Amino acid sequence: MNLEHLRAFFWLRWRLLVNQWQRGGRVNAVLMIVLLVGAIALAVPSFVLSLGLGVFGLDRAEPNHLLYIWDGIVVAFLFFWSLGLLTDLQRAETFALSKFLHLPVPLSGAFLINYLGTLLRISLVIFVPVTLGLALGLSIRHGLWSAVPLVAAFFLMITALTYQLQGWLASLMSNPRRRRAIVVTVTAVFVLIFQLPNLLRFIRPGGLQQRAERSNQMLAEMKALERQFEAKEIDAAEQVRRQNEVIERYQADSAEAKRQSEARWERYAKLVNVVLPVGWLPLGIMTTAQGRIVPPLLALAGMSLIGGGSLWCAYRTTIGIYQGRFTARPASSTTVAVAAADAGTPASSRSARLLEMRLPLVSEPAAAVALAGFRALLRAPESKMMLLTPLVLGVMFGSAVFRSPAEGPLALRALTGIGAIGLGLFGTLQTMANQFGFDRDGFRVYVLSAVPRRSILLGKNLANLPITLGIAVLTLVIVEIARPLRLDHLAAMVPQFVSMFLLFCLLMNLLSIFAPLPIAAGSLKPAQTKLTPALLQFLMFATLFPLTQVFTLLPLGIEALVHWQGIARGVPIYLLLSLVQCAAVLLAYRLAIALEGDWLQAREQKILEVVTSKVP
Repeated sequence: MNLEHLRAFFWLRWRLLVNQWQRGGRVNAVLMIVLLVGAIALAVPSFVLSLGLGVFGLDRAEPNHLLYIWDGIVVAFLFFWSLGLLTDLQRAETFALSKFLHLPVPLSGAFLINYLGTLLRISLVIFVPVTLGLALGLSIRHGLWSAVPLVAAFFLMITALTYQLQGWLASLMSNPRRRRAIVVTVTAVFVLIFQLPNLLRFIRPGGLQQRAERSNQMLAEMKALERQFEAKEIDAAEQVRRQNEVIERYQADSAEAKRQSEARWERYAKLVNVVLPVGWLPLGIMTTAQGRIVPPLLALAGMSLIGGGSLWCAYRTTIGIYQGRFTARPASSTTVAVAAADAGTPASSRSARLLEMRLPLVSEPAAAVALAGFRALLRAPESKMMLLTPLVLGVMFGSAVFRSPAEGPLALRALTGIGAIGLGLFGTLQTMANQFGFDRDGFRVYVLSAVPRRSILLGKNLANLPITLGIAVLTLVIVEIARPLRLDHLAAMVPQFVSMFLLFCLLMNLLSIFAPLPIAAGSLKPAQTKLTPALLQFLMFATLFPLTQVFTLLPLGIEALVHWQGIARGVPIYLLLSLVQCAAVLLAYRLAIALEGDWLQAREQKILEVVTSKVP
């Protein structure tokens, strides 16, 4: 590729980027330009500060300290880099190489520009100046000659592996049957990897329990000495001497346990850095600080070979995609037979029975919307990705529940059950807050139908009810096993859930009507991110959600206050007031959803225009 071709590719890349920003609106374009200029402007101060830290701030750092510092930098970078990767699992290339097959330009040039386009990410703009400045400072002050080459090889390896992974996923996702499984699997693996420390701490609490046991043992010995002193078995001087011995022994045991823990974590850290290629950068810098030459050279060579080999494999994969290597496969006799059998087979009877069901106390139009929406949630990959949110929150919530004292105030334990219900609400937050955005072109059916708009909203809410209820029930079972609730409090969770869910639905209906967002097919990512609806969604949720849900806590608060005053301790006030509150919320929901249906009818043309917009 000559210079003119390269300049043309860069100019086209810039125009496509600007056009994408402009499609999001003027405010979005201005904001993105400000962010870009701000990120570039911060690169120089970040580089200078990191350079100063490497020259003056780490003059007394031990090699092990350098290992921990660079491990922290690598983990932070990989976290933000992985977030960017998850937003686009299938490679969205800057240039589709099929557009250049008829032009007298080499495909390698377009491939190179596509690869360089993946480098334009906020995580690289932030971390590259920081790491290069720190590495250069260590090289100047401490003579760590391998720091800068190791940093360059590390970023080459990560970006090349990422580009190869995106190309490999693109080849797999060319088969629509595998696309959903890949999207969910990759996202779940990412979440589980970064939640691994919480899972390990949840399974093996480790040092916290040991410190608590030592502290309890010391307190027990102190109380025993106090009892001996009160019984006149020892005098005051002997009591003070023995107390000092207990304190010194406790401090010595704590220091020894801390030393063993640090030694154990140091061995783990070194082992992980040796086994994983992403740890070769910190390992190479540590071994260079120790005066060794071979390990940093091996780390540099290994990361460079991985980066170069990944780029070559990514190029071969890209060429194979556009040559039809992954899609143009001859149909085998088995495939033809299965296809012929499928052609003569009617639709799944299970799906037919689901869509033909009748829901009690619900009109036929609302039931049809609810059943169709629930069926769509079961089949959509974004609903499976949505369930990762309660998975992460459940790990943190469960660890907090199991670590809390077994005996505690009854009101506090009831709050744990309410938190389990709130976890179910958050499980459907992404689809509920943008109910029509996930319909995409299918929203035309509602616009053209004669169904009352309140029935559409009711059906949309009921479609998410099984998922919300399932998450809440599962979490409540875990809470009941770990910290059993009082029987009347457990029974009150039923009207509590109804009240919380209905108020949540009313708020989510408002967000869906007044701040719809177009969603790219097969993902939870907005197709065109505009500042105004996104900001409106955030403000409405941040202000109205706490206000509506705090209202449902009044029955529990009233019971706690009454019992604190010593009044009516045996009366299930929380259960009775929850039932009254549930009836009031049901009446308010019935009145409010009719009003929201009128708002939906007034804005349905605007919503249709938004949700049917195509991905730029």
